[in-house]
Amino acid sequence: MYDFEPVESPAFSLRPAPEDVKVDCGFSPDTLAYGPEGAVWGALGFAAFASTVAARYWVAPERRGKHLAAAMLRAAAPGVFARGVRRLEVRPPVRDQAAIRAAMRAGFRPDSGVARGAAWDGTEALTLGLLPEDGPGPFPRVLPDLPGGSLRDGVIALRPLVPGDYEEHLRHRSRPEVYSGAVLPLPPSRVEAREVCEWRAALEWLRGRSALMVIDDGAGYQGTIGLYDVARVAGTGMIGYDLRPETRGRGYATRAVMLVRKWAFKEVGLDRVWAGTDVHNTASQAVLRRAGFRLEGVERGGLPTIAGRRRDTLLWASLSSD
Repeated sequence: MYDFEPVESPAFSLRPAPEDVKVDCGFSPDTLAYGPEGAVWGALGFAAFASTVAARYWVAPERRGKHLAAAMLRAAAPGVFARGVRRLEVRPPVRDQAAIRAAMRAGFRPDSGVARGAAWDGTEALTLGLLPEDGPGPFPRVLPDLPGGSLRDGVIALRPLVPGDYEEHLRHRSRPEVYSGAVLPLPPSRVEAREVCEWRAALEWLRGRSALMVIDDGAGYQGTIGLYDVARVAGTGMIGYDLRPETRGRGYATRAVMLVRKWAFKEVGLDRVWAGTDVHNTASQAVLRRAGFRLEGVERGGLPTIAGRRRDTLLWASLSSD
């Protein structure tokens, strides 16, 4: 048991967990969060090694969706650091987006890649850390959530890729006329497609690396568009997109590019968005022209080929000042 001092907050109390109180949280808690009426709202567990303390957290089902986990972590951190601890760490499963979001709201920062078998349930984990000088949070995200959950223009909607998109996404990305335009022109494996839909796309969004969205015209999945290679300090990001062959020619790609460009400038705060096209892909070039992008030149050997040779690409860009 980790020796934990009681903490009182306006909404709840954190107190050492009594041995005679059993909580079905999946671990042995060191402290419990009690509501005003004395009900157990949540639990925290700690494990110390060297100057680092690893934390686990759990919220009662009826209290979820109220940001309680973040509040518990935020309330517990000062007492942990007062003992000379230099780092407070959490390793939620990559598939548990709620747990990752809770840690980031409490100021924890993603500071490494995916760690295999490191989560508290034995699966892949995202490691997040909090130092005394980091403050109470939240950790500022590079890529915010979409306003209202989607971007819309009255004809199409762009929304995050979700696990339920797996079958359509795999079918779409496995078509030669689609993956031939990818950076590496190969179809994904079933495992790769499932991971992207179940957690990789969402995780990369939270980490500020990329934002992958589904193009939906009301009839379901019609393709994807993403903002990739986001460099917040430089103020740049790359747009990439693909459409089902059956829905090409309806202007969906142009609409999607315009929606993402506006979001990148207004909400993300980028100054320059760029895209690359194969020199022979005139359809994609027409999309970018209609969306207001300007041709800047030829990037020699910009993309690889399966044969090992490099292929030239055209470089397009749009500035927030255009």
